[in-house]
Amino acid sequence: MILVMVRNIIFLVLGIMLGIRLTDFIGYLKLWRNNDLRASERAALLKYPVASEEHLATWLRREVRILCLVLTMPSSHATKAALVNRTWGARCNKLIFMSSQKDPSLNILQINKSESRKNLYAKVRTGMAYVHEHYLNEYDWFLKADDDTYIVMENLRLFLYPYDPESSVYFGCRFKAYFSQGYMSGGGGYVLSRDALRRLNLFALNSTSICKLNGEPEDVQIGHCLQDVGVVAGDTRDFQGHHRFLPVNPFTVFPTILTNSWLEGYFFHKPNRSDCCAASAISFHYVKDFEFELFEFFLYYLRVFGLHRTPRALPSRLGFHQMNERLQYWSQQVTDNKN
Repeated sequence: MILVMVRNIIFLVLGIMLGIRLTDFIGYLKLWRNNDLRASERAALLKYPVASEEHLATWLRREVRILCLVLTMPSSHATKAALVNRTWGARCNKLIFMSSQKDPSLNILQINKSESRKNLYAKVRTGMAYVHEHYLNEYDWFLKADDDTYIVMENLRLFLYPYDPESSVYFGCRFKAYFSQGYMSGGGGYVLSRDALRRLNLFALNSTSICKLNGEPEDVQIGHCLQDVGVVAGDTRDFQGHHRFLPVNPFTVFPTILTNSWLEGYFFHKPNRSDCCAASAISFHYVKDFEFELFEFFLYYLRVFGLHRTPRALPSRLGFHQMNERLQYWSQQVTDNKN
């Protein structure tokens, strides 16, 4: 009788072990198949430059995952925030608004701070800490913008695609500052890599000597914090030196950036005055309510008959050494804007 019981127990244990191994093996097969399909899809897209831009943009939405954090306030929930929510914000992989009050029509992270400019940095700190805790590994890049910012998400993903989100870098419209690498304009939007967000939260926001609430503007303080923890300020200009992130309304810099404007003295890199901005522009600031729909119409609805667009391939992704060389180059840049 005892031998029968021992035999049954041994068979039970062996059955459980075999079941676990089979489960692991089936899980491995599923993971291998998913990775293989993803690699095959990438190869099909990149091997032949015949995919439409619409197809590539759809694929990039899965490949370059962006969480968007947008500053707003209760008085703007039904206007600016609602416009962001149904225009460019809908193209984020995830959209979170930062406000002092909840709203059933918006995905809001409620932050118990009074709505004033002096509290913007505290709100952004809270937002960054929240997404770091809950979403760090679910997304690749983390965008902060205002509710009067307009982002061309497709151009942002195309720009970010070559770069490794595990590199310590962030991008935006780079301004001069009293610290060496400057900072990214908050109004024009700035985007942190996964590692930049990790460093900001683990080493900067938890430090008593770094990232103090010193009363400076939100974008200046975040820029200073990121520099102190080794995050490099990347260069977002195109090959002609045109800016992709613009901290102003496009109508204020069209057809060219005016001389003697406040903006001219802020740029880290001297602007190219041949025209207002890059053809692959990513962001604009101080966007009026009616302009959200205007941009949507001209960017996503209007089609010019006879205007041919040549099919294109995606840029190559940078390898480890290439990425490090690019980071080293950016970290050594000095401003050439003497205004």
